[in-house]
Amino acid sequence: MKNKKIVLRKNLLLTIFASFLLLTSISCQQKKINIPEPPSDRHQPYNFIGRKGMVVAAHPLAAKAGLEMLKKGGNAVDAAIATAFALNACEPFASGIGGGGFMVIYLAQAKRITVINFREKAPSLASPEMFISEGKTKEEWRRTHGLAVAVPGALAGWTYALKKYGTKDLYAAMERAIDIAEKGFVISQTFSAINKDQYEKLFLNDGEQSCYLNEGFPYEPGDFFQNPDLVRTFRLLASKGSEEFYKGEIAQKIVNAVKKKGGIMSLKDLANYKPLEQSPLKGTYKDYTLYTIPPPSSGGLHIIQLLNISENWSMKKWGHNSPAYIHHFSEALRFVFSDRARYLGDPEFISIPLKKLLSKKYAAEIVSQIKPDRLLDSYPYGKFEKMENDKENTTHLCVIDKKGNIVSLTQSINHFFGSGIVPENTGFLLNNIMDDFSRDPDSPNASRPNRRPLSSKGPLILFKKEKPFLVLGSPGGTRIFSSLTQIILNIIEYGMSLDEAIEAPRFFTYSVRGKVRNLSVESRISPTILNALEKIGHKITIRKAYDKYFGGAQGILILKEEKLIYGGADSRRDGYGAGY
Repeated sequence: MKNKKIVLRKNLLLTIFASFLLLTSISCQQKKINIPEPPSDRHQPYNFIGRKGMVVAAHPLAAKAGLEMLKKGGNAVDAAIATAFALNACEPFASGIGGGGFMVIYLAQAKRITVINFREKAPSLASPEMFISEGKTKEEWRRTHGLAVAVPGALAGWTYALKKYGTKDLYAAMERAIDIAEKGFVISQTFSAINKDQYEKLFLNDGEQSCYLNEGFPYEPGDFFQNPDLVRTFRLLASKGSEEFYKGEIAQKIVNAVKKKGGIMSLKDLANYKPLEQSPLKGTYKDYTLYTIPPPSSGGLHIIQLLNISENWSMKKWGHNSPAYIHHFSEALRFVFSDRARYLGDPEFISIPLKKLLSKKYAAEIVSQIKPDRLLDSYPYGKFEKMENDKENTTHLCVIDKKGNIVSLTQSINHFFGSGIVPENTGFLLNNIMDDFSRDPDSPNASRPNRRPLSSKGPLILFKKEKPFLVLGSPGGTRIFSSLTQIILNIIEYGMSLDEAIEAPRFFTYSVRGKVRNLSVESRISPTILNALEKIGHKITIRKAYDKYFGGAQGILILKEEKLIYGGADSRRDGYGAGY
């Protein structure tokens, strides 16, 4: 009887202990995330949600490729490169191994930020007069000709990042992209519309057998697209490495294609290409710190300039997209464009007064010149003492992994479908980045040997109280830095959610040689506001409600206290987020 009581007591204690463990386990589990279904209207703001990681890109297949890499144990760099390769397969009109770009990397354990510059370079025979014939610039030479092609940097940059900061090999990073190109996918409305817009260029440069035409015709929405040539190229690179692109069989095909179309690129130009690792550009806005890319991209610099200027104004008091806000921001943009034309180019070859341009004092000087009730007659660039030692369409992706590592990557082949030139049986497009050089032979951004042309890209990571808060970037040419600054202000000043800030109506203007140009607005901005702006003196161009002219931003918002990650993907293109 005594032994029976002991057994019963032991069983009771075991039951109580098991119940305690179960209750503890339940209480320690994270609360299940209630994730609503995406709205049928893609323009309705919708935040993708995750707890451990997030990938946001301009195509669902690419975002899913990045997420798959994260789930397989890859870090943010592995996932970013997997996403970049996948975009070459499913969004080939905007980027790929025939182009280049920039990435900002945050290494969480080391709390270090670095930039990899894989911007394309001019061939060694380039000159400021290379696009001029009989005293006139030949526009087609800048865009749809062999002379339009700069030395691609994408593959070199991706490989560099993977080897130094990733954990996977090249094949693992390419595996999903090979699968997409081999199995194919259904063409979207976006792909079809761009394919039709660029049909003449593709037909001219690659003929009716082009892998980017459907038996000589543009692809329609719902058509199926496969790229067996790209599959073979990727498999060759996977087995032989990126050297094959810069020194092997593919390099020869690139040079042959460029020279056949009148270009000047050589095998030596490809063999000599190297990406650069650089320190980030740093700026602040109130309690936030921003890290982005330095020149030869102007985008990061101009985002910081615009935020420095905006810090002087009562943004909340004016209200979102009010006449006062749009007017003042537009005037700031016109000053920024004057500085862009005067000072910016490849810093390996010219001196740029970065410290002055980024200073709060210089921002205040610009603010003092802007009038609240009228446009200025001209927008002069800043005059600084000499310092010593000192259509574009693109795509953006963002990644954060479970350890907090982050990548913000913007890449391009310049215009949609680049130059339209496809090296024989390779399945990838060559860029027309040479068009990013200035038409003015005396410009700091004139085409010269081995220089990287000025860019407008601005991938960034924004910190709040020394912790990552916002990862952001966008395509859109010279509209990039304007759009990204507006999104940042939408979140910080106007309290919008991430995707609400991305989907909000945008506007843009600029100056040429200090003279004002029209103010472009999305048609969702009300006629009452536009009338008020016209009375001040703005001439307005009304564009589509959600216009690709203003880019296609992708972002990640990190909510530390809620232990949530939001992904925002622009409906102006085929943006998509994938988190877990």
